[in-house]
Amino acid sequence: MDRRFYFDLARSGRRLPIVTHLVLHEKDDPEAILRDGPRLAAVMLEAARRFDNPLALPVMDLTLEKEVLVQTMGVPADEAAAFHFDAAPDPQRRAAAVAALDARAHPRIDANCEALSILRDGGDVVPVGMSIGPFSLLTKLVKDPITAVYAAGAGATAEDDAEVAAVEAVLELAEAAVHANCAAQIAAGARAIFLCEPAANRVYVSPRQIRKGSTVFDDFVVAPNLRLKAMLDEAGADLLFHDCGELIPEMVASFGKLDPRIISFGSPVKLWEVEPYVAKDVVIFGNLPTKKFYSDDEVPLDAVAVQVAEIEDRMRPSGHPFVVSSECDVLSMPGYEKTIMAKVVAMCACGRRQA
Repeated sequence: MDRRFYFDLARSGRRLPIVTHLVLHEKDDPEAILRDGPRLAAVMLEAARRFDNPLALPVMDLTLEKEVLVQTMGVPADEAAAFHFDAAPDPQRRAAAVAALDARAHPRIDANCEALSILRDGGDVVPVGMSIGPFSLLTKLVKDPITAVYAAGAGATAEDDAEVAAVEAVLELAEAAVHANCAAQIAAGARAIFLCEPAANRVYVSPRQIRKGSTVFDDFVVAPNLRLKAMLDEAGADLLFHDCGELIPEMVASFGKLDPRIISFGSPVKLWEVEPYVAKDVVIFGNLPTKKFYSDDEVPLDAVAVQVAEIEDRMRPSGHPFVVSSECDVLSMPGYEKTIMAKVVAMCACGRRQA
């Protein structure tokens, strides 16, 4: 879509919280809805309409790509969550897995795709797909990604380090799984992909290595996402890039190579501090601490307006288009649903509109 669509969203002053999970859990049978395309489409549409959001998104569940990948490779469904590769799978096994990948074989992904098709045909909202990013998926597929990525950043290669060989091989599989999921959602009707790379942060990649000139962040995070971006561009789908981790400016600047329409940050990042590292034609999105909305001690209801005002007051002088919103999907928590929803409503009701 034209960038002006996203600029207009920013200028409108709307909050656009991601609340699909919260609205879903207002229903009697949320788990069944996640596997029922028409009912899921209705929840996505309700979440969008309730907060005047033209973007309708599935639930931000970042486990689906791992499940479909490892089950394709023969791991039983009940073992998928705990599965990790102990070594680099051989090239033949990797090639066979990539060739056999069928994202819609997963019932949750199939329901997401069916919901996106329904929303596309309805024409009331913009259907947006959801996926984990390749690097973050990698971190779910090996037991100790930090050590291996650090070794690669220190100069170790796949030829002389088995752990580096493993993460490089598994990253190829992760990238293929993400491509398969995104392609399926785009074919179903998604006009944009909300891509989540929460592990692309200073915990998993050494800031010291980056600042000493290592290309490890570009090699493991940016390069796979650039290939994904090329696929999205060819398909005519927009990239909405999300990272709720703790970041350094060099990481934020590297994300600029992806040229997303929106870049979304979590509460560890102060939007006004990273704004200089984001291109002016990219809308900055976030980032109230919605993960803590369940707690009145951490985030009292009357603190929400204060936090909104701080973001607005500090961002407005930059002239950078921005959307004050949630730091990621606002999760429902048993017993706290009304508390969380009250704070989301407060977030959307307060503050001023951008000029």
